[in-house]
Amino acid sequence: MSKIDLSLVNLGKGSCPVNKKLGNGSCAMRRKAFLLPILFLSITCLRFRVENLKEEILFRIPLGNTPEAFEGVVVNQVLTNVPLFIPSSSNITAVADSRQSLVKLFDRNGRLDATLGSPDYKPQGGIPHYPFRFGGIGLVAMNEDGDLIVQNRISSKGMELPPGTETLYKSYSGAFSTQGSTILPSFLVQISQKGVVRFMLGASGKNTEPFRYIEYIAPGDGDKLFVYHRTAEEMRLTFYEDGELKGNLKESTLDVFSSPEAKEFDITLDKLLPHPDGDYVLGSFSYFSKKDKRFKFRRIYRYQFDSKSSEFIKEIQDPSEILFSIRNNQDFYIWETEDGGNSIRLQVHDKTGNHTNNKRLPFSPPRGQWRETYTDLFDTIFSVRIRQGALEIYRWI
Repeated sequence: MSKIDLSLVNLGKGSCPVNKKLGNGSCAMRRKAFLLPILFLSITCLRFRVENLKEEILFRIPLGNTPEAFEGVVVNQVLTNVPLFIPSSSNITAVADSRQSLVKLFDRNGRLDATLGSPDYKPQGGIPHYPFRFGGIGLVAMNEDGDLIVQNRISSKGMELPPGTETLYKSYSGAFSTQGSTILPSFLVQISQKGVVRFMLGASGKNTEPFRYIEYIAPGDGDKLFVYHRTAEEMRLTFYEDGELKGNLKESTLDVFSSPEAKEFDITLDKLLPHPDGDYVLGSFSYFSKKDKRFKFRRIYRYQFDSKSSEFIKEIQDPSEILFSIRNNQDFYIWETEDGGNSIRLQVHDKTGNHTNNKRLPFSPPRGQWRETYTDLFDTIFSVRIRQGALEIYRWI
């Protein structure tokens, strides 16, 4: 939209300088009537403006049965053991090989840089290997210093999981579920890329009781870490700093479930997302009619850690629009699938819930090659793709 000079606006009967003191006369009324449509038009333009992002490949990791590749497990012609989130820095990406209980580090050229994990693993071609006895590797994250945070499941190497067990490999981008998982206790290991263990983290801090189900691990600014997990049959978001417990939000204590609306609607928690500095959390909740069980709307609230009270931010009518991530500048993204799933529109909302912009991620065909889409601590948007015998990691610019 072009800028409009409001220093002198012709309203029909003469002109009204903006810097002139206005009383209750017709000039002020005419200016007000003129400005309102302009403001509405400006907000509308922002709401429907779409910025088309482009995919840029960062890493291309070969798939295969050799130690230098990512050893994919194919079931019914589908690669099934690809982690949902693959953490990356500017030069290194970390891929969890759950089959061998290894974390493999690859450089930008797709070459294996180092491995961490199984003590009896035989390194190949002089590639460094740092032994650590992982029971079973789950989620892997990377903080801003490059340390890895690895979910170490308490299980035997290569154990077969029973039907209905928690799986990291079968959900789709934008589909967030916290339901129905068998308990697999685990600890988090913070370990450097050279194999130096910083500490072991349990649910209450360093060297404490294990986590049960963990849905995501989110490194924050500095030594902050957020873990979204389940304890005593409820979801909670726990905040740690340098391995020490700083606070948490428990599903059962959130005021949404004791609000007047709880008498009229069945309310379910979709997701709790922390801001990277730990100052606040956004919670997304879905409301269903008690009569017919149909979705009615979704609401987003702001919480502080260890606080039961909330601040209402936004209501969403479309069940396909989902809270996706929070940016460092306190904007947040709402995920919206377009074109039958061939593109994603990330609605940009400011911290008060105003829809200010849109970013479109158009996936090049075929869509079936593309896997998860996610963001990191630095607001980078990533997508994972399986193509031509390689695991590819893209960022959107």
